[in-house]
Amino acid sequence: MAHTPYDQQWDKAKKEFEALTGKHKPKESKGIFNAFGSHTGLSGSLKKCEKALTACDTANSTDIKEGKKVVAAFLAASKDFSKAKKGYLEVLQKEIYAEFDKRTEKDFKTNYEKALKFLVKELAALEATIESAVAMYTQKFNEAEKDLSVEQKMLKNWEKNINGALARAAAGVAKVKAKPTAETYNELFPTLARDITMQLVFARKIEGLLADPDFFKKKLDPWANQSNANEPVKVPADATPKVILDHMKEFSAACKGVVQLVNSRTNA
Repeated sequence: MAHTPYDQQWDKAKKEFEALTGKHKPKESKGIFNAFGSHTGLSGSLKKCEKALTACDTANSTDIKEGKKVVAAFLAASKDFSKAKKGYLEVLQKEIYAEFDKRTEKDFKTNYEKALKFLVKELAALEATIESAVAMYTQKFNEAEKDLSVEQKMLKNWEKNINGALARAAAGVAKVKAKPTAETYNELFPTLARDITMQLVFARKIEGLLADPDFFKKKLDPWANQSNANEPVKVPADATPKVILDHMKEFSAACKGVVQLVNSRTNA
């Protein structure tokens, strides 16, 4: 799947938020930097991350000195993003709490509250993806890691990659819950599920797992079906919100099983 620049991913999330709610995204309170400015805050830090990613991707793989330099820049940019993300999460959490406090019914969530939580998930997915990329390039250029066995390298990459896939899945679930339509659902599947099942295939060679990866792969296979023809991997245009949300509930449960698989790994 082609890479979409980090800042463009966030711009898309903001537009989807406004489309879902009919409102502008929450802004930082007075006295705090503008999280959505062209050159500061989240958008600015994401552009720096994208620039650093490009530098890492085009660096000479045999030039360790150059590699360490571009990786250090990428790490610094990722930390700037994490700092900006943390600041903006405080704003989102205040907005979410305010919506929760206004509820007249315990289980009723407004589209605005759902969309706020969608932004939270999108930020988490971006952070996981960026951290995974930083780790990948750190390994590529780190001379000390040359002594690691092939299996150890694979294990390290696997954990980063599967956690990134799970974070993207969580963001996708939040998006569908905020707008449970066939169009939203079919836009995300089967890609979200296949990203995870691909890592579960690799997991067959990972030592220290306390369960069979194929068990969880089978649970996710309905959403990763290669034919794209049957539910729940694809739903018809007239699928009701209830049907879609039921699929999301089952998909989320399957993903939670994978999270437990990753977290319960022993140090083999």
